[in-house]
Amino acid sequence: MFRDLELGSVYDSATNSLVDDLISPLLANSLDYFRGVGFFSSGWLKEASEGLVALVEHGGRGRIVTSPILSDADWEAFRQGEEAQFDQGLHEALRRNIDDLATSLQRDTLNCLAWLVADELLEFRFAVPRPGWRRGDYHDKVWIFTDRCGDKIALHGSFNDSIQGTLNGEAISVFRSWEPAQVQYVEAHASRLRVLWEDRSPQFTVRTIPEAAREALIRLRQPGRRPYALPGVQEEETQAVVTAEPPRQQPNMRPYQTEAVAAWQAAGHRGIFEMATGTGKTFTALSAAAVRRDELDGVAVILLVPYLHMLDQWAEHCETFGFRPLLCSGEDPRWRTQLASAVRDFRLRLRKDLCVLAVHQTASGPDFSAALEPLPADRTLVIGDEVHGLGAAGMQSAMLPRAAMHLGLSATPRRWLDEAGTRAIEQVFGEVCFSFPLEKAIQEGFLVPYDYDPVLVRLTEEEYETYRDLSAQIVRMSAAAENDPRVREVLKRLLLKRAAVVWSAQAKLPTLLRMLDEQRDRGTDGLKHTLVYCAPGEHSAVLRALAERGIRCHEFVHTVSVRQRREVLARFGQGEIEVLVAVRCLDEGVDVPATQRAFFLSSTTNPRQFVQRRGRVLRLSPGKATAQIHDFLVVPSEATPATERDTAISLLRREMPRFAEFSLAARNTHTARQKLFPLLDSLGALNMLDETPWEIYDRARSEQSGALLMHDPMFGGSGD
Repeated sequence: MFRDLELGSVYDSATNSLVDDLISPLLANSLDYFRGVGFFSSGWLKEASEGLVALVEHGGRGRIVTSPILSDADWEAFRQGEEAQFDQGLHEALRRNIDDLATSLQRDTLNCLAWLVADELLEFRFAVPRPGWRRGDYHDKVWIFTDRCGDKIALHGSFNDSIQGTLNGEAISVFRSWEPAQVQYVEAHASRLRVLWEDRSPQFTVRTIPEAAREALIRLRQPGRRPYALPGVQEEETQAVVTAEPPRQQPNMRPYQTEAVAAWQAAGHRGIFEMATGTGKTFTALSAAAVRRDELDGVAVILLVPYLHMLDQWAEHCETFGFRPLLCSGEDPRWRTQLASAVRDFRLRLRKDLCVLAVHQTASGPDFSAALEPLPADRTLVIGDEVHGLGAAGMQSAMLPRAAMHLGLSATPRRWLDEAGTRAIEQVFGEVCFSFPLEKAIQEGFLVPYDYDPVLVRLTEEEYETYRDLSAQIVRMSAAAENDPRVREVLKRLLLKRAAVVWSAQAKLPTLLRMLDEQRDRGTDGLKHTLVYCAPGEHSAVLRALAERGIRCHEFVHTVSVRQRREVLARFGQGEIEVLVAVRCLDEGVDVPATQRAFFLSSTTNPRQFVQRRGRVLRLSPGKATAQIHDFLVVPSEATPATERDTAISLLRREMPRFAEFSLAARNTHTARQKLFPLLDSLGALNMLDETPWEIYDRARSEQSGALLMHDPMFGGSGD
């Protein structure tokens, strides 16, 4: 620890080795190394190798901000290390060459520098004078060391991180945080270095390695033109600062997509596309953004997506349209610095376009909205993918109402059981300006037609009795729950128990296994491209049962990493995995076009969920002419007496809206309805054949019984 070291107050190169006597011992006892230096060279790593090795072995990390004055070899090492963070093969190649860190620092310094960057053991940023500031490069020399006890040491002097620095006449002052008379100096140096690193310095702006590469900021040591703007430099000499745009492709739009963009323009660049899943909402929205970019000669596009795994999908599409997106999520905290820098450059016209791609959760935080505040409202477009999600109470700040242009995307833009959230969305994004429903998409050949098979799953007598008893308690308590929070909590628990009876109906799994066995016996392709949706908590039992039958299956749940998801979906598309067993995470944003048949075991009444799930199955794919949907409808036991009609109707009321929605657009509407006709006829409930979810929801609201729906998990809980 630092307090164990015998440190002087001033170190002079005339009497001390500044590296061996001061810097290396401090590195060896540090967990955090923070450095601001005017000039850096990889040769310095050899000189400080002993301390650096100890820093790494203790689990420490280093941050270095320097000027963009480098050698070609050092810059290439930086770039290689940054690329290795995202290229596993390159990372492994670098790692194999590091047999021993201490030896490698001496023998192969550049490869070692690349590896330290790749493993984020050393992180570099580059300080560049802000436009309008007086001439001059970043030339400071300050160190902040922190040990495992939290003690800090600040050094200040004229020593650069280079071989030449070790040869010059230099002196360094030492300040200790545990000395009352010195703590103010430690904190002052730490504060100004932190301000610089976080890009809050009024004099210098800070760029990461990717930004420096993209914006041509690196000033290699051989003579050459300064690549960033300074006072007195003519405008044509600063063009290297402007980000080079990726090539743009002329979009080949379908007629309805062209119609959608025109409708949005006619609505004053504010509205929602209500388009069926699989009809190209992403492509249509980016086409609209590209049109506005050309009309305004530059635009800031803020793209909001609900889940992390959707960032890569959107990023690929953005590149096609000439947008280079900056990705913002909790996976990489560097987005804050990168975003602030990009916004400033756009505002100052140092870059023509800005494209920001953020997950809803990140975008709803105060850091995100604060970073975008300087954007000119008249050139800012916010695109909300799955816009219904932005209406949730904790997400509404992500909508950025100050922007002049908004475009929402959703197959189901109205929030289920959350009218306040729906109104919040419409106030910012506007109302639906273009609709392209699933029936029309199938009719025009943009989705495959499907056959709908309602599979009747009977409750056992014991399950039905449990359902009936819980229903009776719910009816007794529902009126009192309106005004008594304690009763309301009890009611919620009863509703959850009743929903669990339906979710986990005993007959579901045996019925699924029987149907899969029949399919495997008669189908030439066996079970290839089969999807099974399970209720939460049920997928493990399904996986075990499928594996015991020798079916090649794999789970697709939220715990599966993004990289694993890609591998699993690729193997599923190739038929190597026959059956995917999913729980909710396939509801939005994941493309599985190879799916030819799906089994819906999860009894959900929320149209956002089951409409999205249906859309996953209907996407076009080579060799796929149609799709099959097997929907498990939980119905009363066959022994249900006529006196139990009310209980039977309450159960069917939760299952039938999904049937009405699915059967209406299916190729076999009449056959599907015939399956339910005898049961409904016996209960005098044939009207249920045609009652869609929103019709039932609107009627419940008008009858002021919507409060009970909102607490019922069968109806999707409260909101989306």
